[in-house]
Amino acid sequence: MIRAAESTENIPSARRVRDVVKDLKYLDPDIAPLIQILQQANSASTSNSKFEWFEKDLPARWDAVNGTTGTGTSVIVNNSEYFSVGDIVEVPRTHEKIRVRLIDTTTDTLTVVRAVGSTTVAALTAADDLLIIGNAYQEGSGAGSPKSHAETNPYNYTQITRTQMSVTGTEMESENYIGPDRPRLHMEGGIEHKLDLERTALFGERNISTSGYDTTDNPRRFTGGLYYWLGTASNVKDASGILTEPEIENWLQSVFQHTGSSQSRLLLASPLVISVLDQLAAGRIVTTSGESTYGIGVKQWNTGHGTLNIVKDRLLESGVTDGYQGEALALDLKKIRFRYMRNRNTKLREDIQAPDLDGVLDEYLTEAGWEVANPLLHGRLKGVTA
Repeated sequence: MIRAAESTENIPSARRVRDVVKDLKYLDPDIAPLIQILQQANSASTSNSKFEWFEKDLPARWDAVNGTTGTGTSVIVNNSEYFSVGDIVEVPRTHEKIRVRLIDTTTDTLTVVRAVGSTTVAALTAADDLLIIGNAYQEGSGAGSPKSHAETNPYNYTQITRTQMSVTGTEMESENYIGPDRPRLHMEGGIEHKLDLERTALFGERNISTSGYDTTDNPRRFTGGLYYWLGTASNVKDASGILTEPEIENWLQSVFQHTGSSQSRLLLASPLVISVLDQLAAGRIVTTSGESTYGIGVKQWNTGHGTLNIVKDRLLESGVTDGYQGEALALDLKKIRFRYMRNRNTKLREDIQAPDLDGVLDEYLTEAGWEVANPLLHGRLKGVTA
């Protein structure tokens, strides 16, 4: 019995119509900028799960003395194959010019003429740098010995990434406040699938496993991501704390040392690094039209070394005790490609459930990997705390 006026407090709650907003509010619905950019800007199919490419640098022009030579005419170097008879070599420390007369590749020994031109002999010491300037041939001389250097042949694998979504038959026919389940699950699964691809693009490790883990011996391939390819690159800068503008300049000098295909780099940066750059380069970072090109926020910083197109990647984040919150990657996008297996780029596969399942099972499937060429054109900044 209700012995008072009926109110919202004394009537059965099930009797009242609930006021529920029909759209679902998502946290971080799309935080995969690298995938978004490269799927639009630089992607290509592959007809093999192992895909390869060729790289070739310019001939080496720098070497060093290996041991103490003094003022003698026999100079042991680290890499005698870099030199040719007739080469003129400078010692930057002393500015002495040296001409190469003979080369013994077995012992890495050069027989040289010291003090070419107006330069003077100065004792060579261990680890002295040597710069190959060019060569000088005698008038009427014959051709010298040809010399070339081989290209390298890196490779990577495609990795199969799958994201499943399922709903029972009963739930599909039930009415709810946020609409049909299947389209919603497709949207959520698409976001999660893209995030898996982004994390793999950043942190994946190249490998292939053919036995010992499953009931079959079918290969399981893992693609190497950016950190895999840049792990041994020389363009790694450890700020080890507070990042200063001179440190950035020093790092960019290394990153832009080789022009590659352009004088611009995508700077994929953590939120912390973004904040630091905003403070260090106040007034020099501007918003660009990249937002309309890729559908994401792009800012630009024109430095004396080259142009940085700055994009925040929230997946460069902190963990429980560690993480990637102090990191940024400088990338030459024309040297990085998203390589998908032919006809197996990201697609939605519907109704893949077993015949006896009372419901539906759908999935997103992508088989793809990453081609990261010329690591010297890219760079990694790490260890930023403020």
